[in-house]
Amino acid sequence: MKNALSTTAKITRQNLVDAFWQLYCKKKIEKITVKEVCDLAGYNRSTFYAYFTDVYEILEEIEEQTISADDFKQIVLKKLFHGKHFHADRKKIVLTSVIDFFEKNRTYLPTLLNCDPLFRQKLLKKLTPAVLSMYKRLTPQEIMEVKYLMEYQSAAMLSTISKWYTDGKDLPMEQFIELLLSVTTNGIQHELSKY
Repeated sequence: MKNALSTTAKITRQNLVDAFWQLYCKKKIEKITVKEVCDLAGYNRSTFYAYFTDVYEILEEIEEQTISADDFKQIVLKKLFHGKHFHADRKKIVLTSVIDFFEKNRTYLPTLLNCDPLFRQKLLKKLTPAVLSMYKRLTPQEIMEVKYLMEYQSAAMLSTISKWYTDGKDLPMEQFIELLLSVTTNGIQHELSKY
C-alpha cells in the first residue's frame, strides 16, 4: 500500500475491498477474479493493480485487520488472567469479552472462520504468543500443553460462536453465553444429559 493515500484513494481502495468481500461471502477465493472485483466496484483493472497485486492480497489485508493480538489482549486476556482463581463469574466475563471481540470484528470474523478452514489456525498462531506471554516461567513441556489446550478450546469456542453468527444469533446473547459457560464449566456430556 502506498503511504499517505488521499481521501479519494482511500475510498477507491475501500470500494475494491468491499467488492471483493461481497464476492468472497458467496464463493471460494480461487473462483474470484480481479475482473469480477473491478466490475462490481466499478473500476478498471489498472486501478485495481494500483492498490493490490491480486485478490489474495486483499484477503490477507482483511485477515490482518481482523486478527489483532493487541485487541485480543485488551478485550479478553486481561480479564482471563486477572487474579489466580477462575470462578464462574470470571468465566462469564471472559465469554462475554470473546463475544465483544466478535462484535468488534463482526464484518469479517464469522465469515472468515466459516469460509476458510486455515483462518482459525492463522488466528491461533497470532494469538498464542499473546496467551503464552501471560504465563511466567513455563517449561517447554508446559508450553506444548498450553498450546494443545488452546487448540482444543479455540476449535470449540470459535466454531460455536461463528455458527451462532451464521444462524443470525438465533439465541439471545445472554442465553447463548450461559450455554457456553455451562459447557465450559461442566463439559458437553453433562449438558447433553439434560435433554
